[in-house]
Amino acid sequence: MKCNLRGMGVAIFMVLFVVFLTACGGGGGGSSNGDNGDGGDDSFVPDVTHSGDLVISGIQTMVIEDTKYFQQGNVYINDEAKLIIKNSQFMLGRGDVPTIHTYINVSEKASLEIENSTVFPEAPADEMGALVVIRNSGNVNMTDSPTSIHLFEIYSGTLTMTNSEMVFEIGGLLQVSGGDIKLTSSTIGALGLNVPAGANMDVSGLESGVYFESWDVHDMIPDADYNLVLEKTHILKDDFTGELEHGPYERGWLFFLDPDAHVRIFDSELRKIFIDVINENVSFENLRVGIPSSLTYRDIELTDITIKGQWPFTVTDSTITISNSDYLFLQPTGQSTVSLVNSHICEFIPRDFFGTMIFENGIWTNAGEIIGGEPGHSMANDFKIKGGLKIGPELRQHLQWKDAQVTREYDVIVKDGNGNPIEGALIKIGGETFICDSSGKVKFNLVFSEFNYIEQKSLEVFEEGNLIVVKEIDFFTETPILITK
Repeated sequence: MKCNLRGMGVAIFMVLFVVFLTACGGGGGGSSNGDNGDGGDDSFVPDVTHSGDLVISGIQTMVIEDTKYFQQGNVYINDEAKLIIKNSQFMLGRGDVPTIHTYINVSEKASLEIENSTVFPEAPADEMGALVVIRNSGNVNMTDSPTSIHLFEIYSGTLTMTNSEMVFEIGGLLQVSGGDIKLTSSTIGALGLNVPAGANMDVSGLESGVYFESWDVHDMIPDADYNLVLEKTHILKDDFTGELEHGPYERGWLFFLDPDAHVRIFDSELRKIFIDVINENVSFENLRVGIPSSLTYRDIELTDITIKGQWPFTVTDSTITISNSDYLFLQPTGQSTVSLVNSHICEFIPRDFFGTMIFENGIWTNAGEIIGGEPGHSMANDFKIKGGLKIGPELRQHLQWKDAQVTREYDVIVKDGNGNPIEGALIKIGGETFICDSSGKVKFNLVFSEFNYIEQKSLEVFEEGNLIVVKEIDFFTETPILITK
């Protein structure tokens, strides 16, 4: 079945954001809770604060009613337990959670009910804010609730959303890979659809900013192994403007393509297309945002599609080269080797990665997480970065690092005032000495963890026994390092 959709405009005002993740503390899209205030702004004063993970298990039912509740840490609704949030404001903060995403996890037989309430992230002060994520394998019912949930992942179970809103300044994504979902008289920021192995999808003319009087996911993906119905429901228009128009934000349409799916997408405006590369040796080039681009991989053909956000790749035990591309979102895993030539990453999240990233005139901006010891994220990372890479200054604030190790290889080029290489120049750093070759070049490695990646080490350059240059080096230092006498 071929589905042709042209966007039907929806006049919904969008709150413009200022900078990625530092403006993540707005309210819950308004409040319908009488004297409960106006959401997650500075006026929010909690009636109850709970620090650490909130765990509800067995057949326990926890009711938060007529309350301003501040939860610092993840929420786990286990077994056959139930959490009811009614006529309340529920603010979720990171607490000790190392990731930007802070989770409400609903297990297979568990339930979450949100009625006439707001759910929103803690407003950041000087630190990074949280992004509220619900991971559902159970049963969720949301009624009359204007929430600021960034991401709602459906793996199985049910979701019923009625007269509600899931909109965040940079998010509001409903990501569906299973279950039974029905939205009625509601608004979401974005819709992400899984296209499973063996499934067929042939679409053209997709645009953001659509209103569905009645729509079934099988109209678009006949072989979808989940149920999704939208009635009288809006998906917001992808109309961000300004310098941060592109990047790791959620609006409009997203697709998650199994590598064994049969997909044709033509002449469409999408936020992201997730491509999984597993046990392959493959190359891609000229993947751009904001202009029509094309990609062919296995039985996936994307022709003249305009990506508004980023190009995401999950790379598992593969060798992949990406050239002349921008706004990449990379999630390497296993013993992969990822080479980037004249390309730009805007989000980097290695997951159990023990391979190598190789850059040639590469740029990394916006966001990243190098995390270990976190189930569902990554249990370990120990990989190598080499080649020419420039890291944006915002990563000094945005990069999240815990229980992981990275070995970075630094190329140094030493020249005199006339631009001639200084052969035999000595480089001293970290108690080791290296000698420049006839091209004035040398390499050395530094090993970084969460404890030292922002610490600067002194690189000393000697010529004929005389100290000529001292330069401070850390994880974020641009490579190659150019030294001029």
